Amino acid sequence: MNVLDLNDGVVALGGRTIWRDANFALAAGSITAVLGPNGAGKSTLLKVILGLVPLSQGSLEVFGSPPERGNRRVGYLAQSRRADELASVTGRDYVGLGFDGPRFGWGHDRSKRDVVQRALALTGTTSFADRPLRTLSGGQRQRVALAQATVFRPELLLLDEPLAGLDLAAQAEIVDLINLIRDTTGAALVVVAHDLNPLATIVDQVLWIARRQVRCGSVDDVVNESVLSELYGHPIEIVVTPRGRRVIVGLEEEFAHPHPHGHDHSHEDVHEHLADLYREEST
Repeated sequence: MNVLDLNDGVVALGGRTIWRDANFALAAGSITAVLGPNGAGKSTLLKVILGLVPLSQGSLEVFGSPPERGNRRVGYLAQSRRADELASVTGRDYVGLGFDGPRFGWGHDRSKRDVVQRALALTGTTSFADRPLRTLSGGQRQRVALAQATVFRPELLLLDEPLAGLDLAAQAEIVDLINLIRDTTGAALVVVAHDLNPLATIVDQVLWIARRQVRCGSVDDVVNESVLSELYGHPIEIVVTPRGRRVIVGLEEEFAHPHPHGHDHSHEDVHEHLADLYREEST
């Protein structure tokens, strides 16, 4: 039995269709990357799986039953981190909140301490678990957040943009940790991301949402010029660098390569960037 089966799923909110005709399945021990532009409905998909947003049409089964709120078999790392609101809390206490919510004083319960310690060990956070969150690096704080999400050893783990705001080194560490969690627990993971490249070596399938459409399949089946051009309704070019990075040309303004200063880059700018990448990767 699959961990999850979604058939002909449609979500409409406020009279507006978010996405439609969604079909995909998750096997135990698989990693699925969810990609698409801002506002496409990636986070909405996670909320549907969590039982927080209902399907308008279609069917969804999680572990063979309709999704339900508070299912401990499903772990969740939200895009909006509570860690930012609890910067003075230690990592250990923050992970403990994943056990029974915002009630401190649970430390005398040995079983709870053991569960928290196991989550810290799994995520490699034991050495800095007793430091306040405000003293940790972005990557360390994200590891603590993952420890909280895995405190009950979920069989399905939903991660909403776990790489956001991290530098390349920290992203690589989190990707390695995601892979370790999969290998250690056998859980299925769904990872929302803005860029496939950091995850490309560990994902089993890609789910891409754009213009209310959903495509799911292997990386090669989905992240190709034909499928993405159909999804976006205009020509998309994919260039693969010597080190295997996929650079998508044609989505610069809405998704693939966001620029912090809001500058819209032309295709010529992108090809100049590609030339630089080729020079760097060939040396």
